[in-house]
Amino acid sequence: MAEPCKGRTRSRARLELQGILGFMTDVSSRADIATVVDKFYAKALQDSQIGFLFEGLDLRNHLPVIHDFWENIVFHRGNYRGGMMYKHLMLNADKPLKPEHFQRWLELFSATLDEHFAGENASAMKQFAHSIAKTIQARISQQNLLPLGTKNSP
Repeated sequence: MAEPCKGRTRSRARLELQGILGFMTDVSSRADIATVVDKFYAKALQDSQIGFLFEGLDLRNHLPVIHDFWENIVFHRGNYRGGMMYKHLMLNADKPLKPEHFQRWLELFSATLDEHFAGENASAMKQFAHSIAKTIQARISQQNLLPLGTKNSP
């Protein structure tokens, strides 16, 4: 008997099975996280509202870091060693992030999850994405309120 996943990733085989059986499974592995993240970035890069925010991003090196981030969130693996807030504050300094950018990010991320998965982990990822967006927006608004100093300041 041939192995059902031969020549395919486990995540791809799961997606094919979901299509055949007509139901969605939950996010249950790093491969599933990679599916969501990679497909989200493919959409985001092409998006007319937020695509420009990702210009110049080295996806080859960035995607595994984002996989680690979400694997840590969903499965508590502790692989992420990032500094997410600092990176987004630096992005904001170069390309100001607006509420509509966060809203679009959430729309694309949630839609990507909903296209491929359903369940407790998928819901948790969407909820956490909303928390991330709120937290980053709050920090950006605080950062924008702080004076950067003047030539004559001590």
